[in-house]
Amino acid sequence: MKQLLDRDLDVSEIVIALKVPGGYGTDIHRDRASHGFAMFSEGLKKYYFDNKTVVVRKNEIVYMPKFSNYKVETIEEGTCHAINFDFPEDHIFEPFVFSPKNPTAFMESFKNAEKAWRTKTDGYVYKCKAELYSILFGMRSQRAAGYLPLSKLRIIAPAIDLIHEKYSSDHLTVSKLAQACDISPEYFRMLFRRNFGISPIKYINDLKLTRAKELLLSGMYSVATAAEMAGYSDISYFSREFRKNVGVPPSEYEG
Repeated sequence: MKQLLDRDLDVSEIVIALKVPGGYGTDIHRDRASHGFAMFSEGLKKYYFDNKTVVVRKNEIVYMPKFSNYKVETIEEGTCHAINFDFPEDHIFEPFVFSPKNPTAFMESFKNAEKAWRTKTDGYVYKCKAELYSILFGMRSQRAAGYLPLSKLRIIAPAIDLIHEKYSSDHLTVSKLAQACDISPEYFRMLFRRNFGISPIKYINDLKLTRAKELLLSGMYSVATAAEMAGYSDISYFSREFRKNVGVPPSEYEG
């Protein structure tokens, strides 16, 4: 059976982009009407297709082919974001699960598509298609780059743990991260980029921005406080970076 990621296809239609809270959704699907991606921010599910069973975990993306029949078994409840779409011609592809090296970036695309579809602002269909193409491009790029062998991934594991523990409360440098792995900064950069597809600093900055957006959306914190809690010591720098990456100043961010 053909693989979706092996083809360069134009998206003809966005059927829907939505957020599905845990406990909602349909368990039994017959002759699925469109292609679909779903990314889970939490939970654990099994998808039983006619000829294949896949397991989807937190921060993973499942592809559900058009015309497919499947049953979903919920092992742990969890929220997901989904995009259903179609191509100009009917294609039959194999279902698969994709594990992003940088899940934050992929989840942002799903959330942006969901917001565009929900708010229906001018050009929202173009925005949804742009986010879907970004997801497809990210998948193709990651696949082309390849994964690190487990032995290599274990080398940088201490730095990955340190990043997620300290990104908002400590000034992490490549030298400090490399030291945690007992390797040179040059070798660390190479291993990290090969596995995640981006530099260590870009990965850290993505985490900081995501945290800042969460704090701003809560409505509980000022821009200055959200910036500080996310790990930014310079409010002017934070505002410039936020606008450059998100498209609006932090004071105007609405998710």
